Amino acid sequence: NSLNLYAYKQQLLAGYKPVPGKRGSIGIPLCLNMYELLPFWHAFWTKLGFAVHTSPVSSRGLYLAGQATIPSDTACFPAKLSHGHIKALTQMHLDAIFYPCLTYNIDEGLGDNHYNCPVVAYYPEVLAGNCDCLKNTKFIYDYVGIHRPHDFTKKMTAVMEREFGPIPHGEIKAAVEAAYGEYERHMKQIREKGAEIMAAARKEGRRIIVLAGRPYHVDPEVNHGIDTLITQFGAAVITEDSVSQLADPFKTTVLNQWTYHARLYAAAKYCCSQPDMDLVQLVSFGCGVDAITTDEVRKILEGAGRIYTQIKIDEITNLGAVKIRIRSLIGAVKERDAQKETEKRA
Repeated sequence: NSLNLYAYKQQLLAGYKPVPGKRGSIGIPLCLNMYELLPFWHAFWTKLGFAVHTSPVSSRGLYLAGQATIPSDTACFPAKLSHGHIKALTQMHLDAIFYPCLTYNIDEGLGDNHYNCPVVAYYPEVLAGNCDCLKNTKFIYDYVGIHRPHDFTKKMTAVMEREFGPIPHGEIKAAVEAAYGEYERHMKQIREKGAEIMAAARKEGRRIIVLAGRPYHVDPEVNHGIDTLITQFGAAVITEDSVSQLADPFKTTVLNQWTYHARLYAAAKYCCSQPDMDLVQLVSFGCGVDAITTDEVRKILEGAGRIYTQIKIDEITNLGAVKIRIRSLIGAVKERDAQKETEKRA
């Protein structure tokens, strides 16, 4: 669907194919923060002469294949899925698998800090400790800071030398520049497509739903097709990161120190300024930090007289309840608009 930013994001990610290179092959799991950072790392490794292979798109089978290595059932479903992605990569006969630990995200200037949540930041440690299939594969999961390009270059130079022997400084510098450049380009494409979808929806008189979550909620196995469900109701679907940069700075009532959360709050704030826009928040079961974001997003929306809708998702694929939630939101919005019209006339 052309008015669905989720579909567009999936299409963009599918475009990152392996380019054969002189130095070997690298596997990247298509899970958690790699849903957003694949363009960054794909450009980095490709520039250095590595063919970058991603794990297959998530599926029920992929999840079940990795299920035996999940150490705790309290982790969120997107984290549990990564076990299947790692297993799939170990079966692809690659030279190495790369999945770094990232305490920080790139700073977008939306919050007081720019952390990743603990699960996104350190899940590679969990995989390294629990996936026996990694025993015969080189698994690179160093702590890396992409939020500081200068230190990042130094760090990756050391990592590369340790794993693949010395690589000329100029080559690493060029790879780093390519990585940041590609990431910028990727995010710009998402924002531009978001603006395009909003304009098209307004021309056709459609509601615009910000289906807000995290980058990995684009994973079809995680969102269970909720995006297409919304478009079937005649609304357009955009994502939180396509409008978060449009909100004016504002104070939150909670400590705003996580990149993905800061986007949620900014998107909710922006939503309140747009009469034809509503926000639906996707939340993964077992997400500890979403206990905070849901309260804050609700506060922002309800403070502006908006309806807050939350959809909790995990491995269960029954969408009956979701349909009812979306239908009631659209119904309630129509009713509210009609009431406003009547008041105007009166």
